[in-house]
Amino acid sequence: MPQAVLCFTVDDMSAPVGGCWLVELAGVDGRRYAYRVYAPSDALPGDLFWSALHHHDEGPLPRVLDLFDTALIRPLRTLSEQAGDAP
Repeated sequence: MPQAVLCFTVDDMSAPVGGCWLVELAGVDGRRYAYRVYAPSDALPGDLFWSALHHHDEGPLPRVLDLFDTALIRPLRTLSEQAGDAP
């Protein structure tokens, strides 16, 4: 099961479970809330979305839209992964 962590908080997770994803949710207040979701690299976008949405709903922040089409989902790569792409 994917695990969501709000991006601008410190988490104590030891290591990603195969992949790390950025999931942005649109808030009803006009802001976008970004979450780091640890999930396998072949995780389904819907699972990533629901993980971030449920994590957000448990917090004190304003509501977000529960519309999948309003979310931005993309993989996050580590610096070592990015360095491997350099020419």
